[in-house]
Amino acid sequence: MKINVTWADIKNGKSGKPTECMVALALKRQLGVSYASVGYRDASVSIDGQSTKIYLPLRVQRKIRSWDVLHFAIPFSFELVFSGFLSGPATALAPNNVRPALGFGSGLAEPAW
Repeated sequence: MKINVTWADIKNGKSGKPTECMVALALKRQLGVSYASVGYRDASVSIDGQSTKIYLPLRVQRKIRSWDVLHFAIPFSFELVFSGFLSGPATALAPNNVRPALGFGSGLAEPAW
């Protein structure tokens, strides 16, 4: 799902306030939830009484840090990535750490048994 941080979110948001920052306001508005808390790396929202963690893309993390320091931002969008099985920052790193299995088409020599 795409989240759009609008001029209104930027104008009404409060830097340094996890539940009132521009990204928290955008999440509340677009997800239709009453609670969202945003940190520099991730956010938590309450959906049907259950807390759900959202990993923020690096680009969004940088925008939040910049906004907290400079108090300036322009509207932007980002895709949500919820926590859970096979999601989050570790998933993006996994393909680089995976080696092909020995066998046909792997490019590696077959072991001599």
